[in-house]
Amino acid sequence: MSKISTDEDAFYKIYEQVAEDGIRATLGEGERILKEDILNRPGSGKIYRRGGKEHQASADGEAPAPDLDNLRANTNANPEIARDGEDFVGLIVADAEYAEALEKGTERMAARPYFGKLENDYAPQLEAAFRRGAGE
Repeated sequence: MSKISTDEDAFYKIYEQVAEDGIRATLGEGERILKEDILNRPGSGKIYRRGGKEHQASADGEAPAPDLDNLRANTNANPEIARDGEDFVGLIVADAEYAEALEKGTERMAARPYFGKLENDYAPQLEAAFRRGAGE
């Protein structure tokens, strides 16, 4: 008879690395989708003139229309993976000062959700990115 055993600590280290790799791949894909698709769509709202340039804003409920590209340039995946109890947590962060107001809206402006669109409309692509990153 032969006995086969596992080193539980080694097993969990492998599990953690696979999970982190999957999350990093998901974050990269999420950042790409936000920058190349969601935050790259022209708006269908009001047309403004500013500094001799014309800008068509997003309509209520649309993702923000590109203008100066500040929001897109300041939306990035954080490479650090954190732990929250048993969960691994990765973040895509929008550092533009008005990012939260666009996402959630204000009393004077309807929401222009972009993170919400990522979560709701791109779940299959994000899941596929996780699977690829985790080596499935």
